[in-house]
Amino acid sequence: MKRHLLLLLVLFFFEFSFAQDEIRINFEEIKSKVENVNSESYYPNLLKRFNEFDNTLTVEENALIYYGFSFQEDYLKNQPREEQLLTFAKNNDYENVVKEAQKILEKNPVSLRGNDELAYALFKLGKPESEWKKYQKRFRDIRKVISLSGNGSSCENAFKVIYVSDEYIMIYDYFEIPKVSRQGLSGHCDRFTNEVGEYYKATEIYFDASRSMIRHEEIINKK
Repeated sequence: MKRHLLLLLVLFFFEFSFAQDEIRINFEEIKSKVENVNSESYYPNLLKRFNEFDNTLTVEENALIYYGFSFQEDYLKNQPREEQLLTFAKNNDYENVVKEAQKILEKNPVSLRGNDELAYALFKLGKPESEWKKYQKRFRDIRKVISLSGNGSSCENAFKVIYVSDEYIMIYDYFEIPKVSRQGLSGHCDRFTNEVGEYYKATEIYFDASRSMIRHEEIINKK
């Protein structure tokens, strides 16, 4: 009896631990929470804390901030335009990286590339740690949310992103996958055939970036 009870406790522990490795992303629930004006999860309230670099934001709140951005009026309009930013970064023009990244983040504070490049440029310019590390933390917090949104093994378990460009940041910067040999569609997901990465050991990885298409259709249907 004691052994049976111990086994149940062990199984419960492992099931609980495994559950903590992923967060369930339900866009209807997210919409309900971020549009509830009487709630702490009302989007303007969360975004204010995010822009104030509130260190008490939880994983769940960061998920509401990232995915909840797709319910904001200018979500598609403010999709990051990163070509100029990447050109400045490639040329190690850190002064202009800072200016361009700040312009992007003013309109789109959840831009992965904007937060990452701004943090690095401020670091390279010798700015105090207090100036650049807060952007690095935001970048890492958003990546963590995406990494917990699935496991990438199939379309059903795809990592969920609100912009296609975020897929590539996760592939190369987060999972450190050295090479992608093929890309295609699988249902509503992007499927990549890849070499095994430092932090991703499978040879296929799936991302669900359908949120932008769904949002576009919602806007059209309102007209």
